Amino acid sequence: MLLHAVVTGDLVKSRKISATDIQPVIESLKKTFNIINENLLAGEGNFQIYRGDSFQAFVPKPELALSVAIIFRAGLRMYEPSSLSSAKSKNGKTILHSYTDARVGIGIGDVSYKAQKATESQGEAFVNSGKAFDGMINRNDCLAITTPWNETNEELDVTCKMADALIKKWTASTAEAVYHHLLYGKNQKELAAQFAITQPGVHKRLMVYGNMDSMEAFINRFQKLIIK
Repeated sequence: MLLHAVVTGDLVKSRKISATDIQPVIESLKKTFNIINENLLAGEGNFQIYRGDSFQAFVPKPELALSVAIIFRAGLRMYEPSSLSSAKSKNGKTILHSYTDARVGIGIGDVSYKAQKATESQGEAFVNSGKAFDGMINRNDCLAITTPWNETNEELDVTCKMADALIKKWTASTAEAVYHHLLYGKNQKELAAQFAITQPGVHKRLMVYGNMDSMEAFINRFQKLIIK
């Protein structure tokens, strides 16, 4: 069976994003996938926005689906809409709103019909992506994976929860470092030059706050589970 992957997602708390901010957020999603498609998927991926704040991506190489999902979320968390900035409560304390983020469900399986638009295609990968996504609706999770194998799903359910907890702590600067590291393969020296900061500063963003060792261990384990 030839496996593919489908990534289904929607913006977290999209109704709280102002009309001014929503367009650049959506455009950042499109831009991110175009770069992913060019750099990682050899132009064979497919991406579509639907219902205004939801999206779906066809990923021909299933072992790359987790990296794609993490890059999506890092790209979103780089953007800080003005409507989600900090605010003062009645007692004078500062309330920090969450960064822009997405709930993302990954499905692995075959594809029986591949249409020009990802949302019009059919197959096990699309069904499993829907299962992964729908399963998070009544939970606080923002990352889930469903494969054709029950034992694999049980393992990934645990690791997804751990990775999700780490991603939710990323600030814009941490997400930016993660984004460029995963998408372009840039090392700490290259990122330091790009961001005009010291290499120890990059190390702190990427490894201390971004927990990149743990994230890459998860990505590597995911790839071994998918490539059987």
